[in-house]
Amino acid sequence: MKFVKSIAKKIIIVKMKKFIYSISILLAAAALFTSCKNVEESDQYRQLQSRVDSLNRANKQLTANYNETLDMLNEIENGFNEISVAESKLIALNLENQGDTVSRKDIMLNQVDKIKDKITEQQNKINDLQAQLSKSNAKNKTLTATITRMQKELDEKTAVIEDLQRTVSSQMARINQLDSTVTSLEKNVAGLQEQNASQQERIKSQDADMNAVHYICGTEGELTEWGLFEKKGLFDSGKLMDLSNTSADFKTFDRRRVNIIPTNGKRIKLLTNHPEGSYTIEPQEDGTESIIINDTDNFWSISRYLVVRVKR
Repeated sequence: MKFVKSIAKKIIIVKMKKFIYSISILLAAAALFTSCKNVEESDQYRQLQSRVDSLNRANKQLTANYNETLDMLNEIENGFNEISVAESKLIALNLENQGDTVSRKDIMLNQVDKIKDKITEQQNKINDLQAQLSKSNAKNKTLTATITRMQKELDEKTAVIEDLQRTVSSQMARINQLDSTVTSLEKNVAGLQEQNASQQERIKSQDADMNAVHYICGTEGELTEWGLFEKKGLFDSGKLMDLSNTSADFKTFDRRRVNIIPTNGKRIKLLTNHPEGSYTIEPQEDGTESIIINDTDNFWSISRYLVVRVKR
């Protein structure tokens, strides 16, 4: 700011020296005429007075130009300060750790746009100052050098912002690519999870099927009625029918979870094949008998069906 005021003062000092010099000449001329005749009535006095009035008007215009130039220089310097602050914020934001990429992208692009608008505003002010200098026909080397310096500084900041904008655009492209990759991976993961869930259901279903066993208990007459048992003649011990085509109401359970099978009867007989030693038959308090499975794998190794004939 002090530098700006110094430049403007140099401009006004040059103009004021010329103005004072002109006034001095006019006053000297007026003094010469006063000794000869009535000054106020002379043509020379009126001409000199007109010249003084003209110089006064020029002085007022010069002062106005000085103030206008000073204001323009102050505005341009303030503008550069604002650009520097905004530029520092943008650089700091660009160096931050990755966070919310969407928010950072929006903030950075908004900051770039603000700086570009400020640079355009600065360029317009410098152009206005250059036009004013040309219009005044003032050959002030200091002010010309200042305008040149400001233009150079503005060009440098423009280059920095353009470079940052390219960096931001490159980062945004990379972020978009990563977002696309993440989206694709998320879809793949969702597909794998769905596939895994389906596979788990199949495994669960297969596991249930592999460990499912079927049990039915009834008297000889009930078993015959259900199509599970057939006996020919009084002396025929009977035989167990094909269990794969029966419509009998078997109870199904997981063999790993059941090791006691109540029969609700007594004098029971297992009609299906189950290895000896893999089970025992034990009486219950109500007089019925239950099958106690001692070795699950061995008990169900021959048949997954258990048909029990009971007496009631």
